Amino acid sequence: MAERSSSRTPRTARSGAGGRAVPGAGWQEPPGGHAAAPGLLECGRCRYLRTARACCQVVEALLAVLILVCSSVSYGSTGGYTGLPALGGIYYYHYGGAYSGFNGADGEKAQQLDQRFQLLKLLVARAAMAAGGSLLVLSCILILVGALRLPWRFPAWLLLECVLDAVIAIGLVPAVYYYFHFLLGVYNSSVCKEREQLYQSKGYRGFGCSLHGAEIAAGLWGCMAAVAFLLSAGLAGRGYRTVRRLKQKPAELYEL
Repeated sequence: MAERSSSRTPRTARSGAGGRAVPGAGWQEPPGGHAAAPGLLECGRCRYLRTARACCQVVEALLAVLILVCSSVSYGSTGGYTGLPALGGIYYYHYGGAYSGFNGADGEKAQQLDQRFQLLKLLVARAAMAAGGSLLVLSCILILVGALRLPWRFPAWLLLECVLDAVIAIGLVPAVYYYFHFLLGVYNSSVCKEREQLYQSKGYRGFGCSLHGAEIAAGLWGCMAAVAFLLSAGLAGRGYRTVRRLKQKPAELYEL
C-alpha cells in the first residue's frame, strides 16, 4: 500500500506549457502572463497609446498646439500706441500701455499705423491659428479612433488615414512657404516702414520690420509637423498590411 500511494503524484504538482503549479498554492501564471497586475497602459483601450502610430499622432497634436500658440503670440505682440483716455486705469499706463513720447498729431498717426499694420497681419495670423487648430482636432480624432480599435474592424480606415496624412504632409510645405511669404510682404510694406520710423524717432525699439521669434518658431513647427504626418502615413500603410495579415489573430493587434 505504501508503494502504491507513493507512486501517485498530486495533479496540482504538474506543470504545463502555459504556467506552473505549486502544491498548495494553486495555478500560477508565468512571468509576463496576462494575469500580471496591469500597468497604466495595459488596459484594452490604452494599449494603443504604446504603438508607433499613436506616439506619432501625439507628437502631431503637440506640434499643432505649438503652432497655435506661436501664431497667437505673433498676432498679439503687435504692440503700439494707446492714448491716455483709452487706458481705463493707471495699471495699463504703468505696465507700458501708453507711450508718453507721442503728443497730438503724432499720437493719432501712430494709432492709425498700428491699426493698419494689425489688419495686414490679421489674415496671416488667423490662417496660421486655423491651421494649428485643425491639425490639433484631427490628431485627437485619430488617437480616439485608434483607441476604439476602429482600424481593426474596418481596415480600409487605415488606407484613408494614410492618404489623409500624406496629403497634409505635402500640403504643409507650400503652406509654410506662403506663411513666410505673406509675412515678409507685410514687413516690407510701406505701412510697416513708416511705423518703424515713427517709433524710432521717439526712441522706441521693438517695432522693427523683421520676423519675430514666435513667427519663425511657428514655421519650424510646421516643417516638423510635415515630417510627422509623412511618417504617420507610412505607419498607417504598414498597419493596413499588418491588419490584413493578422485578421485571424486579434490578440496580436497591438503589435502594429
